[in-house]
Amino acid sequence: MKKTLLAAALLAGFAGAANAQSNVTLYGIADIGFQNEKTEGQSSRSALDSGLGAQSRWGIRGSEDIGNGLKAIFQLESGFQLDDGASTQGRLFGRYAFVGLESARAGRLTLGRTTNLGFMWAAGIVNPFGLSYSRSAVSTTFGYNTGDFGAGSRVNNSAYYYSPVIAGFQGAVGYSFQTGTAGAEQEVAGNGNNNRMLDVGLKYENGPLKGVATYSYANLSGPLEAANGGEKPQNLIVGASYDFGVVAAYAGWSHMKNPLNNVGANLVTSGVPSAANQFANLYGNDNAYTLGLSAPLGAGKVMAAYQYTTKSEIDGYSVGYVYDLSKRTNVYVFFNDYDQRQFRSRTDYSDLSKRQLAFGLQHKF
Repeated sequence: MKKTLLAAALLAGFAGAANAQSNVTLYGIADIGFQNEKTEGQSSRSALDSGLGAQSRWGIRGSEDIGNGLKAIFQLESGFQLDDGASTQGRLFGRYAFVGLESARAGRLTLGRTTNLGFMWAAGIVNPFGLSYSRSAVSTTFGYNTGDFGAGSRVNNSAYYYSPVIAGFQGAVGYSFQTGTAGAEQEVAGNGNNNRMLDVGLKYENGPLKGVATYSYANLSGPLEAANGGEKPQNLIVGASYDFGVVAAYAGWSHMKNPLNNVGANLVTSGVPSAANQFANLYGNDNAYTLGLSAPLGAGKVMAAYQYTTKSEIDGYSVGYVYDLSKRTNVYVFFNDYDQRQFRSRTDYSDLSKRQLAFGLQHKF
């Protein structure tokens, strides 16, 4: 009897040790709000929309201690629409799907589907709205959120290495063997037949100061390479933010070279010039700029930002307020007003105004 009890105690101890060495977490965001959207010359649209404050999602992430300070890690994350339950990104785990290794001394390696570094590191540093709040997001003007560097900033078939943080600095480098641009998902024979992508970045975080620089280079192939005149899309992002306590300031610059996404981008009516003529007008380098401020106000914070691009001629501002009901739940309201020069007819190339007013509820779990 004593031996049986001893064996049971040892087994319980081993099980407890195993549980202490590995963990799996279920997490997510449920976000929905009311939005009124108006495009100049069109009737306004009023609707309940999912993901206004942040894209609704659920995910599973976990790690296992495999010894000598090394962990095995994984993350699976799926986007969904809270208003109708539909899946986003057109796949089960469209936001993240990777496995990797992590060490405090050696850094982190991930293999699979992830986000490019501009999306992951730069957005929240250069603009107080980051990648959230619909058109208030910095992706309205900055080029990392295009198909050139992974559709929706998601990079397939990738290997990313992130260095340890040393004196506030962290570097990263990533390579995609096939980004998935224009619906191409898997690698095929011959490197020249795949849309590959190189991604590098450096960020600094120390107290109130944050800085970031990222660079992405797309090596296109086949029809996409031909459509882009043999040119390779490139995107450089530089930015910084500083929290003064009473207010935080944000600034960023993006230099987009040879963008593929501008082909036919301003097609708005059947009477516009051909895609080739639009390409001739829009093709080339595009510089994007953003300035922003945020400040604590009550149990939340107020945000404001301005964005501008030189070639695609986007110009506008955003204001918003987020109020925390608890650590996991908040309500928000935002307004934005952006103009972009577009072809309205073969002879009319002028500003088209777009506005959004929204308020919503977000819960994190």
